Amino acid sequence: MFIADMITAVSVYRLTLLVLTILVLLTLASQFGQFLFLELTTHFRLQYVIASVACAVVLTLLQSWKFLPFAILCAILNAVYLGPYLTSNASDQPKPNGIHLRLLHANVLETNTNYADVLNVVKENNPDVVVLQEVTEEWSEGVKELRAHFPHSAIESRLHGGMAIFSRYPFDNLQTLNLDETTHVAIFVKVNLGQRSMTLLSMHPTTPITPTKFKNRNRQFTEAAGLMRKTDGPKVLIGDLNITMWSPYFKTLIQNSGLRDSRIGFGLKTSWPMPLPSFLRLPIDHCLVSSDVHVDQLKIGDTTGSDHRPIIVDLTF
Repeated sequence: MFIADMITAVSVYRLTLLVLTILVLLTLASQFGQFLFLELTTHFRLQYVIASVACAVVLTLLQSWKFLPFAILCAILNAVYLGPYLTSNASDQPKPNGIHLRLLHANVLETNTNYADVLNVVKENNPDVVVLQEVTEEWSEGVKELRAHFPHSAIESRLHGGMAIFSRYPFDNLQTLNLDETTHVAIFVKVNLGQRSMTLLSMHPTTPITPTKFKNRNRQFTEAAGLMRKTDGPKVLIGDLNITMWSPYFKTLIQNSGLRDSRIGFGLKTSWPMPLPSFLRLPIDHCLVSSDVHVDQLKIGDTTGSDHRPIIVDLTF
């Protein structure tokens, strides 16, 4: 029994060192996220922290003090990226007076046929503006009853990169934009809120899994940033951006657009991929807002049969 326990302890120790070595290498590689494929290593900060803490616990139990500092340092380095999202509770701040608006965004997944689930999520959350992405002709037909509740809509149905916006408020200056060389269009619209208008840009760039898609996604970011920078008044950029907030390209989008991440202070709110638990998912569905827009709340919606969870954002202008 003693020998068996020793063999088990040695096996656990070796496995822990292997995992820790991989974590250290991935953390180092994530510092070069501006390069294709290495950017992927920037997206898993939460998972790196969890795995590093697990390694630290095992090494402590085994009284292996030699490698314990590496596990602790790896956890701390990655936890720094999580700090702005977890260290404050923005929902406790008082809501200012003004025009209140609820946005609901959902990547419905073009092969998904659970139209009723999407309609139920919309009904339960009672948004003022609904943004749906990966909208095909079938999806346009499947959610057509939304038009009865949202009299103003913009629908770009297509096999890849389609989207739709449904609104209780009228539209001004509606444009369908091609920000790159793919079929993934963007919708740019001014939503007339009565006392003032809000500029809304919905975009869904390609998944950066090839050099061409990587280039086109980043081009969409560049074009969107320039467009939002030169637009006056309250602004919102929303969509499945196929990126997490820890990528250098996300930081560049924030800096060049003049917008800010509405997630800050509300937690990570991971949205993809379902059906993984929240601590294994990634936050790739985003809402960015200008400085004159107050974020009252950001939460994740119920499942809709898609590989994404919806995001619901309450804003005050």
